[in-house]
Amino acid sequence: MYILVPWKPVVLVWGLLSGMILVSFVASSVLQGKDPFAPGAIIRQSSSVKTRGAQAGQSKHPHKAARTPSQ
Repeated sequence: MYILVPWKPVVLVWGLLSGMILVSFVASSVLQGKDPFAPGAIIRQSSSVKTRGAQAGQSKHPHKAARTPSQ
């Protein structure tokens, strides 16, 4: 006995979900400044974006105080 499955809605939903995943991957890669289709490649960013990234990086890693020999 066969179970009949309406394949057209299944294929449409599968395609829609796959498309959404692809679009979110590309958007995430672009927001991170990477080329989504070239492994290891980085997109050149404007100087203002680099400056903000450098400032954020400095705030995340505060400089440690220099240790004196007595410590």
